[in-house]
Formats: sequence, C-alpha cells, structure tokens
Amino acid sequence: MNLIKGYNIAFLGGYMNTPNKVDNDKLVFKALALKLNESSRYQNPSYQVLVNYLNNMNLKTSWGNEWTRKSLFRYLQRNGFSGVWGLRKSLEQYTKLAKFI
Repeated sequence: MNLIKGYNIAFLGGYMNTPNKVDNDKLVFKALALKLNESSRYQNPSYQVLVNYLNNMNLKTSWGNEWTRKSLFRYLQRNGFSGVWGLRKSLEQYTKLAKFI
C-alpha cells in the first residue's frame, strides 16, 4: 500500500515550502502510526525498521533526502516526541498527533 500514490511534493530551493511540509508530516506520521499499530504492543519496532518502511513508501525528509535512523530520531524530537516510545504513547492517547492526522 502506498500512502502517497500520485502525490507530488514541491520543493523550494532544496527545502519543502510550508504547505508541502505540513502535508509531508501528515503522511510520515500516518505511515509511522500504521507501522506501530502492526507491531507488538510490548515491543516497539527499531528505528531501522521504521526507516526502511518510510524509505520503501518513498516518503522523504523535508530536505528531500531518504530517512536515516538519526534523521528519524531528530524528526521525532523536533515534533515533541521522546523517540519511538513517546510516539507510541502519544498514539495511545492520540493527543499530540491530532494536528498531523
């Protein structure tokens, strides 16, 4: 299943402009939520598993690059999550993700 089939993200000088960044964030968080929901409730998937999933879905960072473990970790931090664990906890409470999904 491809979340971004037919979706075109425009870049402005190598960096996504704001409306497209918001749309990209929605797609990234939706993909992460799907992958976390597929995983065991008692063990979070590794960063490498999540990175491979995002790259296989052809989702890019806001700079248009492929995801790395470090870029995913920093991305989650910038958006107020304490890593994969914090993202999962927020998914369970659904409070922080309301603005993205």
